[in-house]
Amino acid sequence: MEALKAHEELRKYNAELMERAEQLAVSSRYKSEFLANMSHELRTPLNSMLVLTKLLADNAEGNLTSQQVEFARTIYSAGSALLQLINDMLDVTSIEAGRMGIHPILVSLPKLVRLLEAAFAPLAQDRRLSLIVDVEPDVPNELRADEQRLQQVLRNLLSNAIKFTPRGEVKLRVAMAPPGVDYDDDSLHDATDLLAFQVIDTGIGIAPDKRDVIFEAFRQADSTTSRKYGGTGLGLAICRDIARLLGGEIHVDSELGKGSTFTLYLPASYIGPLAATDPGTARRQLMTQPSEESATTAPELVEPPAETLSQWQGDDPLNGAKILIVDDDIRNVFALTSVLERHGSTVVYAENGREGIEQLERNEDVALVLMDIMMPEMDGWATTSAIRRMPQFADLPIIALTAKVMRGDREKSIASGVSDYVPKPVDVDDLLERLRGWLSR
Repeated sequence: MEALKAHEELRKYNAELMERAEQLAVSSRYKSEFLANMSHELRTPLNSMLVLTKLLADNAEGNLTSQQVEFARTIYSAGSALLQLINDMLDVTSIEAGRMGIHPILVSLPKLVRLLEAAFAPLAQDRRLSLIVDVEPDVPNELRADEQRLQQVLRNLLSNAIKFTPRGEVKLRVAMAPPGVDYDDDSLHDATDLLAFQVIDTGIGIAPDKRDVIFEAFRQADSTTSRKYGGTGLGLAICRDIARLLGGEIHVDSELGKGSTFTLYLPASYIGPLAATDPGTARRQLMTQPSEESATTAPELVEPPAETLSQWQGDDPLNGAKILIVDDDIRNVFALTSVLERHGSTVVYAENGREGIEQLERNEDVALVLMDIMMPEMDGWATTSAIRRMPQFADLPIIALTAKVMRGDREKSIASGVSDYVPKPVDVDDLLERLRGWLSR
């Protein structure tokens, strides 16, 4: 009798556990859907705002006053800061849910360093700081890592260094990791190919009792820092978690009032994420670790030629090219049309996939398509797949230009047949160079 009663209680307990698990799964799905929709709805208006303010700030016609140009630059800066906040919030959520995928590829180290130097040299110059880049000769030219996530970590460290350095210099140094480093993870002690990416500044520094706090989400060294320098306190927490997903660690060495050195130790060959130091993070990282299949067979985009505008020698491929924009947001169409027409392109427009196909049938001389993804009637994925089934457009460059940037969106876009994937809001200069590359093929 007692055994029967115990069995019944166990059955009820298991049923209750299953019901709660189902509720958590539903709640998680709703949360993911909400974040995906919010990301799209925020990025879409941001795209047109950033593109148009960039055009105003460039003042190509020279008809704006210096004060008006400064207004445009301020709006652009504010929009960029808002975009960074959106990205940080999505990253925190993805990491917490174990949904941040890692896609290792061969990364050119010289190219990575050049991109970082080009991105931060103007910012350092504006703040009257010296930006120094030093790559040791024994460092390999290539490493296997997730290039996007590696850039994200280094950009955040460089951005922080410049923000918290009122005078002096910021230095990016890349070298082989020295012996004798006290790693948190024992597996790194046996690694023979560890790289050390060091970001060194002469800034305000960090007090010894605050060095762990700065890696906690939503925390900064002190409240006055938050007020004076701004920020959410998410950046370093995200960097720490991404570093471990990349198979490495971030260490900090700092002296208050004299500067800081943040070092990312990273294997030259990705072998998987490190184990975590707390059970919750361990569970998340285990969920996030890519399978062997996803790490080696994830679809890759075909890279367009890497020429720059200076190599066109006056013969800009954009000049005279007919480009089809398929997008249901008229603000984005207006912004992109304004950019492309400045470079001599002719723009054809459709507000959904069905109309996009009709426009192609009427304009077979279209040289390239900018394709939104979320549209009524026929979305960008279905439209791209349909275009690829049309023999005359089998090789037509189709660029997915979209605010859908959640996990799996890039892979689904590639699977549908797009040639390239550019998330909104776009960097105008980068977009133009990508278009030139595809048009010059």
